[in-house]
Amino acid sequence: MRSWQRLMANLSSALMALFLAMVVWVVAVYEKAPPRTDTLPDTIPIQFLDLGNTLIISNPIATEAKVKVRALGDTWEQLRPQDFEATVDLLGLESGQHDVPVVVTTLLQDIAIVDVQPSRITVNLDEILERQIRVRVKTLDEERVPLGYTSRIPEVKPEQVMVSGPKTTVDAVTEAVVEISVKDARDTVTKQDTPMLLDATGRRVRGLTVSPDKVTVTVVVERQAGYRDVAVRATSQGSPAPGYWISSISVEPVLVTVWGEQALIEALPGFVDTEVIDVDGATSDVMKRVALDLPDGILTLGEGSGPEGILVQISIQPQLGGKTIYGAPLEISGLRLGLTAQPSPMAVDIILSGPLPALKELQAEDIQIILNLAGLGKGTHKVTPIVILPEGQDLEVKSIVPDIVEVAIE
Repeated sequence: MRSWQRLMANLSSALMALFLAMVVWVVAVYEKAPPRTDTLPDTIPIQFLDLGNTLIISNPIATEAKVKVRALGDTWEQLRPQDFEATVDLLGLESGQHDVPVVVTTLLQDIAIVDVQPSRITVNLDEILERQIRVRVKTLDEERVPLGYTSRIPEVKPEQVMVSGPKTTVDAVTEAVVEISVKDARDTVTKQDTPMLLDATGRRVRGLTVSPDKVTVTVVVERQAGYRDVAVRATSQGSPAPGYWISSISVEPVLVTVWGEQALIEALPGFVDTEVIDVDGATSDVMKRVALDLPDGILTLGEGSGPEGILVQISIQPQLGGKTIYGAPLEISGLRLGLTAQPSPMAVDIILSGPLPALKELQAEDIQIILNLAGLGKGTHKVTPIVILPEGQDLEVKSIVPDIVEVAIE
């Protein structure tokens, strides 16, 4: 009996000694690195677990959490966002609104989670719905198609798109619309765009997936019989006063629409001349409104029509260095294989300025006038010539007559 009492007394003493040692150790640790309770400087991304395959979260929700923890001071400095995991469990939840907790865990020892913000999240779960919707094309600026041209009914490919997302949002969509403008179009207009999803009130519906994300819209714009667009070429006679030269010639508009019998229209070249403007003895710019010199049976419509329809400005400058290359031949570039091109006119006049020695030595064959037809298909096109001059001679193109060349591609 006494031996048992001695054993218990010794055990009590040992336990007391162990307890006192632990107290001393804890006090020592806390004095060296006292515990700290604070919010982590970085937010923790929230993971949403076990969302049903046929469901989608349809409302804006928090995706990051602020976490307050308690840890020893030396441990605090080593904490990283990846040491923690914030999750929301959606297992078994059906369509509707749910208030679910945000749970933050860590595998680190001696770390206590004190607070999580947000602690709970309201989640709206909606069924995923896919629905095919026909694409409607809205043609803009049809009244701005140039005179003598008409636009056909637009075509869109594909004609339908697949819209997917939350059922309530998909159900709100009444149409998919693509807009395309034909303002000033003289040729087929093509556009790739993402259809706008609209509800019954015409408001845009967002937050849905459209497949394919882009459709191709084509509006054929073609010339009406009896109409044609031609470039305007200014014509002048005489020479400026001694010591002066014509530095440039410009016309406005550069294109006019003419009308007449189809045979007469087709017989026209790709340009028409203005009435002759006299510059004999001129020492300053000559600006004049004149009519076009048109064959009988041909009328000008719209801009540029009438006896004073064309504004011609002929710039007269002191002859510090200028030269006009007449009848410079055009070179075709970028034409697709198997096609032929017929420009009208076949040559243009180039008005140059620059140092007199360089102009004196310059020959017509030193200049390239290129019509870049890259990307153009069959039909009649209006192309602006590109002039390539010899390098290092400080020459400058002041004007090209005519400014625009008509090219027929077959």
